[in-house]
Amino acid sequence: MSRRARRGRTVPRPTYGGPLPWLLSLPARLHLRWALILAVMVVAMGAYGRTLVTAPPMPPGKAPGVEQGGAPAGSSVAAR
Repeated sequence: MSRRARRGRTVPRPTYGGPLPWLLSLPARLHLRWALILAVMVVAMGAYGRTLVTAPPMPPGKAPGVEQGGAPAGSSVAAR
């Protein structure tokens, strides 16, 4: 059999490294990359959204960017 005839065959490669690399490459071998990426993104966005919705409100005295004088941080208004 010539090399060209062998090139067209698909022979599954032996798995190296044990079950973890085999498991991690499973979505790629099943052609589910985009579905898995989308599912992970949806789960991450849902967890972040739940954190934002269930977080207690921030007290007005501890709002970020507000100095004790009352002027927002970064304002360039000089006292006259």
